[in-house]
Amino acid sequence: MKLAEFSPFFNCKLKNFLDELHISKPFKDVVSYTPLAGGKRLRAYLIWELSRYTGFGEENALKAGIAVELFHSGSLIHDDLPAIDNDTIRRGLPSSHIKFGESKAILAGDFLMLFPGRVLSSLDLETRYIHPILELWQETSLKVVEGEFDDVFPEDESIEQMERIHAAKTGALFGFCFAAPFIREKREKIDEMYKLGVRFGKLFQMMDDIKDVISTESELGKTPGKDGKQNRLTILSFESLEEAQIEVKESFHSILGEIDSFTDLKKEMRDIYYLIARR
Repeated sequence: MKLAEFSPFFNCKLKNFLDELHISKPFKDVVSYTPLAGGKRLRAYLIWELSRYTGFGEENALKAGIAVELFHSGSLIHDDLPAIDNDTIRRGLPSSHIKFGESKAILAGDFLMLFPGRVLSSLDLETRYIHPILELWQETSLKVVEGEFDDVFPEDESIEQMERIHAAKTGALFGFCFAAPFIREKREKIDEMYKLGVRFGKLFQMMDDIKDVISTESELGKTPGKDGKQNRLTILSFESLEEAQIEVKESFHSILGEIDSFTDLKKEMRDIYYLIARR
């Protein structure tokens, strides 16, 4: 299944999942708003596609994808808050705190970042694999939050610090997406896929940094130019636009060379690259 086919399929599953949450309707309205506002669903798609090579199972892949997308949406809600990025637009719509107010947005973000643990604990896996995937998730989610902190309050302004931030705030979640379908494999394989996912996440963040300065609000679905105005560390803090674009392309081809065994995914990832790299 190509990403363009997967996205509407997944969106339907996600909506059904959120509709069935046992929480009050007013809270459900706020919780569901950002997850259902759009997005490429790339993280969930990677889990889905990699699961075809491991026997992880479609239902497990969908649940894990939902868990990741819920967490990601919660982190976006928190990012957009006035105290952090102060962004009024997300995915082309008013940010959650603009739509519902800060208090409701904060609580919805909390719920969305905590609830995935329950989703993952319900996966149809042998008992001996539940603990490892929950442990992997806990490590991942904590890294994301730490990375967000370091993004807002960096210890220094070095390129090494930027790479640590990108590896944590963006790379960790992609690391989970690459590794989760291999949870029944040996630890070495899980670690290998996690590291590959982190590298892809860092590449994804570099592309996002580039798009932040060359894209319009309608193209981004959020306010462009925010990183520069807030003095955030990005690849463009250290390289010219042209140098960064060359590095992104070289890094992508390096990653492609490491997923040769996933023939179908390799072809689709080429399309994904052009989808997320273009304006």
